Amino acid sequence: MAEEAADAVPELPDDVREEIAGAVRAALAKHGYAGLTTRKVAAESERSEAFFFYHCDTKADLILVFLEWAAGWSLDRFAAAAAEPDPVRKLYLACDRLLGDPDDEFERGTNVAMMELLSHAPHDAAFRDRLEAYERRVLSDLAGVVREGTEAGVLREVDPEATAAFLLMAADGTAGAVHALGMRDVEAGVRDRLFDYLDTKLLAEGVEPPEGF
Repeated sequence: MAEEAADAVPELPDDVREEIAGAVRAALAKHGYAGLTTRKVAAESERSEAFFFYHCDTKADLILVFLEWAAGWSLDRFAAAAAEPDPVRKLYLACDRLLGDPDDEFERGTNVAMMELLSHAPHDAAFRDRLEAYERRVLSDLAGVVREGTEAGVLREVDPEATAAFLLMAADGTAGAVHALGMRDVEAGVRDRLFDYLDTKLLAEGVEPPEGF
């Protein structure tokens, strides 16, 4: 298939998009971007190779379908945490979602596939634009969670954007080491230190961490 990046994600029915994204996710996690072919994508589904050719003209189309799905999946997980009414628990849940679950193979595969594409983003505008838009959306949403906590008086007066950037970059780096490299000892240590940071540097005086964290 052609290697050039497409500018627009193919318009597909939701069930088709999810099926294609799932197969691309599995193939990327198993073979990487360079080794990705339509045949290998089809092998991760019950569909024929012709099914994928019918809906996506290029390799880039397949990737963009996956990127759109993966960003939506990640944002939905974050939104579920942000729906928590208690601003303190909301922040802790959001950070927990960002760190991810190393025991969840579906989540691990999705993160590995995303990181595989991240390495190609500097050389591909379509990938870069979508990945940057996703990261900036998470950054904005996380800053909103921090801002809500400061306005409610349960968090210290901090810069919401800078704090969110620190938390997001710590979580992104940890996910990379854990999901791609299997460094579980790193995950445990960073998780402890990150929540210790929330406990000691962000919570307002007299506010207790939520149960379970």
